[in-house]
Amino acid sequence: MGSAPTDVDSLAKTAGSIAAHAMRSAYVRHTLLSMEVEQVADLLTLVMAGAEARRAGHGELLQSISLALASDSCDEVRLAVASLLAARQQVELARAFIREEVEEEAETQRVPDFGKGRILTLGERKALARRNDRDTIARVLRDPHPDVIRIVLGNPGLTETHVIRLVSRRPASREVQREVFNSARWVVRYPVKVALLLNPYTPLDVGLQLAPLLTQPDLKRAGAAQDLREDLREVCKRLIGSTADTVLH
Repeated sequence: MGSAPTDVDSLAKTAGSIAAHAMRSAYVRHTLLSMEVEQVADLLTLVMAGAEARRAGHGELLQSISLALASDSCDEVRLAVASLLAARQQVELARAFIREEVEEEAETQRVPDFGKGRILTLGERKALARRNDRDTIARVLRDPHPDVIRIVLGNPGLTETHVIRLVSRRPASREVQREVFNSARWVVRYPVKVALLLNPYTPLDVGLQLAPLLTQPDLKRAGAAQDLREDLREVCKRLIGSTADTVLH
């Protein structure tokens, strides 16, 4: 990747010209899958540094890469790249793409009461997640299953207020937090990013990918939040010295 900076800027420009975030991340995913592991690691290194420095287009590209690597089709690439980054002693960047295994709390795994006098099957709950009425959506948002949450995140009746309330909940299911992070429809919204990062139940890798996308005032909030993991707070404190803020929509 001898011309890596040019390649990054070119990829950022091309991806940024695609208006639909889902299509943008699909384009980036296709690009990543066509590259060697070493090239992807080099790209991530440059994009993360550019995003932290608020270089034009790099924050948006980092967000698209995050969405791309969240796909099951990219699991092998993501793990190989994280392993290579760790071997290169780029520990912080490697951790941003390694999913820690954390046991969920029992309270976050309770299936909500849908008023049927019994626990509904997963199929029934998926069907309810497609219904466009306020009361049903409110109940479905308390479902612990990521498949149900994935469906309701695409429900046209869902609002940003619903999603912020969902990712602000404590305790929260880490898999539910991840589903929101993986949603091109919602994670592109700045208030959702902030709510995700400020919740101590959000997976560490998610927080590390979001931190370079936050403005300095919100990084200061995160750096001072004693309930967040110390390693995430330290990253936020380090990023406070970045140049002028850019809010990603």
